[in-house]
Amino acid sequence: MFDQGHLGESFIRLVFIGASALAAGLGIYAALSMTANLAGWIYQRRRPMWLRQLETRQRRLQTLAPKQNNLGRLVILGVAVGLAIKAVLTGGFLVAVFLVAVGIALYFYAGTRATSLAHEKVTDAVGELVAAYYSAHLVIPTVFGALSEALKTQTNPILYAAVERTLAAFGTGKLTEEVLDQLEHEIQNPYLSQFAFILRHASESNQKEILNTLRELGNRLDQRKRLKDRSKVALALVSGTVRFLQAANGAVMALAVLAPFWWDFYSSSVSRQALLMIGGSIAILGSWYFENQLMQLRERVL
Repeated sequence: MFDQGHLGESFIRLVFIGASALAAGLGIYAALSMTANLAGWIYQRRRPMWLRQLETRQRRLQTLAPKQNNLGRLVILGVAVGLAIKAVLTGGFLVAVFLVAVGIALYFYAGTRATSLAHEKVTDAVGELVAAYYSAHLVIPTVFGALSEALKTQTNPILYAAVERTLAAFGTGKLTEEVLDQLEHEIQNPYLSQFAFILRHASESNQKEILNTLRELGNRLDQRKRLKDRSKVALALVSGTVRFLQAANGAVMALAVLAPFWWDFYSSSVSRQALLMIGGSIAILGSWYFENQLMQLRERVL
């Protein structure tokens, strides 16, 4: 017969330990992040002013993950560090090292994946830019005049910043070929390259030819977007299954560290800690494999 009072006390203790470990992990990460930012600020301040100004002018397009994804990455890293602290305090040093390594790997993987998704959104933004440029070119039949007008409707921050720098470079006296090369270099997108190719030859062609070519490019982008939307629906079940398995793997690993009856077993010897690490590695590698296959399938479809 179970002692309900003892069971409730054990549950409260488990929740307290988990929350304390998570708070400690997030606190340590915040302290390390502040230290790194301070060191970077001091390093930048000690550099010559002319060098900092040159870097600002030559700054390439930043491919940072959206801010809303940074919170998720921090939570993943904080949970891993918190579990590692709990593990090392209760005799599981090997498991703690493993959890920290997994947390760091997932942190950077999530950033890479967010960057990849951000670049995918750029193609949709190129479609919007082409459509806006087509409308603007009917009224303003000049390359950069129409481009400046089309930029006003652009909402993608990556493409907006790149086109804005292109317009600024043209305003300083650079040639059309040079500024369009700069735009292609900053955003390596095949549809944007086609758009830049059309702009390069705008002065050599009449307005009717330019409009027809822009219309054809816009139609191809619209067709791609419709195919993308249909593929999302078709792959939704597969993607949801992969996410569920990833969540289940994370929950099992967390329970193995937090649940006393499991942790007492795994932390009792080095071999059992190694067993937990091997099981966790297999689950992570399997999850990564299916995630990678899913990404390749989406890229192949699109």
